Amino acid sequence: MQTEVIVAIIAFAGTLIGSYFANSKTTAVMQEQIKDLKQDINTLSNRVDKHNNLIERMAIVEQSTKSAHHRIDEIQGGK
Repeated sequence: MQTEVIVAIIAFAGTLIGSYFANSKTTAVMQEQIKDLKQDINTLSNRVDKHNNLIERMAIVEQSTKSAHHRIDEIQGGK
């Protein structure tokens, strides 16, 4: 009976050690994936910022074009 207890303790210790190493590897893989996702999010954030800047600039260009058209219409109407 004492042999069975010793075998059970050894099996339990092996299970704990195996679980620890498996979880450590899984955690390392997940941390690497999270790091990659953060880089992708930063890249997308930069692209969105550039896009928003372009939209603001286009609004200014549209307003300037509209103003130029009004001036051209006034010049043509005055002739």
